[in-house]
Amino acid sequence: MFLTNTSPGLERAWYAVATHDEITDRPRSVQLLGRHWCVLRLDGRLTAFEDRCPHRLAPLSIGTNCGATLECRYHGWRFDQAGACTLIPSLGPDASIPPKADVAIPYGLVERYGLVWLAPAEPVCELPSFPEWEDPGYDTSRNEPREVACSAFQLTDNFLDATHLPTVHTQTFGVADAGYLPPHEVTTDGWRISTLYRVTYRNHDDPLVATGEHPLAQPQELYKEACPAATALIRLDMPLTGKRLAILFALQPQHDERSRVYKQMARNDFDGDEARMKESLVFEDLVMDEDLVVLEAYRELGIHLDVQAEVHTRTDKLSLAYRRLLGALVRGDTAFSLSPRS
Repeated sequence: MFLTNTSPGLERAWYAVATHDEITDRPRSVQLLGRHWCVLRLDGRLTAFEDRCPHRLAPLSIGTNCGATLECRYHGWRFDQAGACTLIPSLGPDASIPPKADVAIPYGLVERYGLVWLAPAEPVCELPSFPEWEDPGYDTSRNEPREVACSAFQLTDNFLDATHLPTVHTQTFGVADAGYLPPHEVTTDGWRISTLYRVTYRNHDDPLVATGEHPLAQPQELYKEACPAATALIRLDMPLTGKRLAILFALQPQHDERSRVYKQMARNDFDGDEARMKESLVFEDLVMDEDLVVLEAYRELGIHLDVQAEVHTRTDKLSLAYRRLLGALVRGDTAFSLSPRS
């Protein structure tokens, strides 16, 4: 099976659909898995509806916020936060409202880590734990969301991969002669998969590199975690400095030719230095640019779930586990195991 951004079965997961500040009291249309949702704050409460009125299917995202309800701009039907239709003006104030007049709402909608997350159906697991985001000892920042011409699942797989760094990230942090990846194992925690790599990267943020006390290319411990369906977390620990960079990477599969990328970062090595934080955002955009040179060149926008469709080596364990995770999700499995299906 070839998985695209709109393949059936992907609804049982959390997806980032906006940054916290993008959702206001004005309706906003977001696209996820090929389906449109209207997201806004009614009476200050985060709310989402399917972005079409059940009457004549007009987009609710062009409607009017009436405080506790959203009014469809076409015929004035109103809907409360639970999606129940509360008013059909043409029927008069005392008319009964047909049950089919209600509008669909998602299973879940939450704000966490500076993002708004939507689950179309009951998700198989919770979001990754990202405590660094709330830790006062860490500085937090985010890159501006980017819309890119590639699959959300290709992007997530790329984020999990540790073997492309010496060849793709030649202008940022990759080390050309550090292609060897030591043996590592993938572990599972319910529907989450993770591994720990021991790698060598260029650490441009270490001030002792300039003094010659530390080398630019440094040993680092790289933890990577993924959960359904397009969310990944890394923790990069730097033994020479005792510091950590944590990144939450969340993908919004909009439609088959487009995805939106969210990158939330927390680090404890800048001590509140705003100039350095801004420089790091520019650097992270350059890292993404390097990835997109490859990913946006793909002719097929998706990922193969048949593990025989590609050649895998022992260094691809996490990527292979990710494919099996996605396969279990779209099959409708009630639990996930790394063991291949018979």
